[in-house]
Amino acid sequence: MKLKNIALRKSFLTKKKHFIFWVALTGILILSYFAKDLYQYFSPSENQSGPLQVQTVRVKEASMPELIETIGTLTAEKELKMKAAGPGRVKQLLVESGSWVKEGTLLANIIAAPELRAPFDGYLTDWLVKLGEQVKEGTELVDLVDTETLSLTYKVPESYASQLDLGQAVQVSVKAFPDKIFEGTVRFISPVVDRKTYTILIRATVKNAGGDLWPGMSARVKQILATHPKALVIPEASLILTMEGYEVFVVAEGKIQKRKIEIAEKSNGKVRIISGLNLGEPVVLTRTFNVREGVPAAANDWTGDW
Repeated sequence: MKLKNIALRKSFLTKKKHFIFWVALTGILILSYFAKDLYQYFSPSENQSGPLQVQTVRVKEASMPELIETIGTLTAEKELKMKAAGPGRVKQLLVESGSWVKEGTLLANIIAAPELRAPFDGYLTDWLVKLGEQVKEGTELVDLVDTETLSLTYKVPESYASQLDLGQAVQVSVKAFPDKIFEGTVRFISPVVDRKTYTILIRATVKNAGGDLWPGMSARVKQILATHPKALVIPEASLILTMEGYEVFVVAEGKIQKRKIEIAEKSNGKVRIISGLNLGEPVVLTRTFNVREGVPAAANDWTGDW
């Protein structure tokens, strides 16, 4: 029985070796068949008839904002908890929960208590009392919220202290309306730095005439610190991220060259260049395996808008 098992095992190993041999041989034949094409693909500079045609864009001047990006919270600037001015029984709730009311609107009748009227325009939240309920002086009845103007609260790192100023513009977006930008203005900058987070508290006023923003929403915030009207810019897609920073490929002296650059802000697909590029230089927009330093190349400028 043992001899039979040994024989079977030897037969299996022999078949396995033959199978591996034929697989390897097939692979070698396939590679040899396509070797020329692969060589030409990965080594175009030695096989093409002329310089490599690469798609490029020219470094141009454009207005670019210098900004801070962070996350904030929206709250109502005017919000009031309406309370019973005296003891009594709730006789009538004249306005439904969630309704918008004008200043002076009578909201409820409470027997033996002064009238409950809206002190400003706004929306009512949910009533906290029911018809016939007996209330005491100071009992919370309903909240009145003005949503036309909202307050935006957020924090920025202390390193921006010298660039902050009242009146600076703020751009706000929320998840509910990702493609819509709401405008705001900085109205408060804390005079002290938070000792735990080393951040500065900021509040901005945001107009909400359309009512799309709701108090309590989280918001993506961009505070505009300055605007550079003639910044050097390239498409963000041209950037190459490395361990040491950013690089781009340019076409110079008939060849592709790698260039280290220093960048600043990114906005709407563009990036502001601080150093490393000059106005009008052709930067490679579309990179392929063919694009590498030293390859003879000709710049084909993209005529599309960016």
